[in-house]
Amino acid sequence: MEHVNLITGIILPYFNFALFLGLCVYFFRKPLATMALNRRKEFERAIQEATKVKDDALRKNQELTQRLRQLGAEVEAIKSGAAQAAEKDAQRMVADAETLARNLIEDARRMADAEVDRAKNALKVEIVNQVREAVVDKIKHEIKPADHAALIQKKVGNLGELTV
Repeated sequence: MEHVNLITGIILPYFNFALFLGLCVYFFRKPLATMALNRRKEFERAIQEATKVKDDALRKNQELTQRLRQLGAEVEAIKSGAAQAAEKDAQRMVADAETLARNLIEDARRMADAEVDRAKNALKVEIVNQVREAVVDKIKHEIKPADHAALIQKKVGNLGELTV
């Protein structure tokens, strides 16, 4: 009986286990191999996609780095253009202001000249009126009626000569 226990107790479980492993290998080898192959293909595909994404990312990074380097030059060009535009605007504004100042001075000069001319004319009229009043007053006070009559006679005689 000891011998039986040895066979049934020690050898038989190992034999069952070996038989189980053998059957597992026989039945599951092909599906496991197919599964492992499919898994490997999936990993390879994932690696290829990751490599492609990495390459795209590197290319995009290079493009963005290049644009970033050019951005400094672009900003400088924009600043330079803005400074030139501001300078041109400032020069145009100064020129416009100078033209406006010249026009205002010219208009003021014309207005002043017109005012001086009006004042001169008014002064002439006033002087003529004062001289006339003075002459009329002098004639009234200094010419006697006899001289007045002689003067009228003389003027009437001059009129007769003119009608011929």
